[in-house]
Parts: sequence; C-alpha cells; structure tokens
Amino acid sequence: MTYSPQLQNKSLIQISRATIPMLKKSILFCLALSLTFLTGCSGHPGAGKWASADESLNAFSRINIDFDGKAAIYPTDTTVATQNCYWQASSAEKVDIQCGNAKQEDGSTFYTFEVSSDNPDLATLTFEEQIVGRFKRLL
Repeated sequence: MTYSPQLQNKSLIQISRATIPMLKKSILFCLALSLTFLTGCSGHPGAGKWASADESLNAFSRINIDFDGKAAIYPTDTTVATQNCYWQASSAEKVDIQCGNAKQEDGSTFYTFEVSSDNPDLATLTFEEQIVGRFKRLL
C-alpha cells in the first residue's frame, strides 16, 4: 500500500465533518450549564439601600443591606450606624438581621426585614413581631 496525500485529506475531511455537529452540541451544552450557574446566584430582593417611608415609625432613618451579608441600620438621630449587623435570607421575601454592639454583654438584637410581595420597593422592619419601620428602596 502506498501513501496517498489525497486519501489522507479525504479522511480528515470526513472526520471533521462528523465532529462539527458533536462539537456544536458540546459547546451549546456547556454554555447552557454555565448560564444556569450564573443565574442561580442572584441577589436577595431585600439587598440594597432603603430609606424610611413612614414618619410615624421614626426609630430608624435608613437601612443598608449589602450583598456580602453585612447590614447597617441607622437610628434617626445619627448619621452613623450604631450596631454591627449581619443578615441571612429566611425566605424569598424575608431577611433575618442580627445586630450587636461593641459591648458583647449587651447581647444581640434580632430584626426581620420583609420586602412586600405586592411592591418590591417597599419593606417593613419588625422587632419581636412589632413593626418598627417601613422603608422604600432608594434607586
């Protein structure tokens, strides 16, 4: 049997024609899989910056709920957050916020921040099942 470059080129063309559809399917599968993982890590609707929306409940002027798990609750009488807070999602609309200050013996304070299911730009802050603030999302 003799070596024929024309025969070798035909074999390569046949192999490459057969692998192109399989390669396209593999690329599409990998792309779909990566998009699934990217969308699986979206932020909680409670994350963001919020300002007081109800003057009758004026204990707090604003709340910042950061994506990294930190939160800051600002009392009305100061421009500085007075407690160190951390949050975790307890449902699709609720965030549990745990706050403490520099004095460990004071213990922790637990709040629940719930985004309205009717309007995602409105939320309530509760402490021991009592509403202590209503907030609107800052854009």
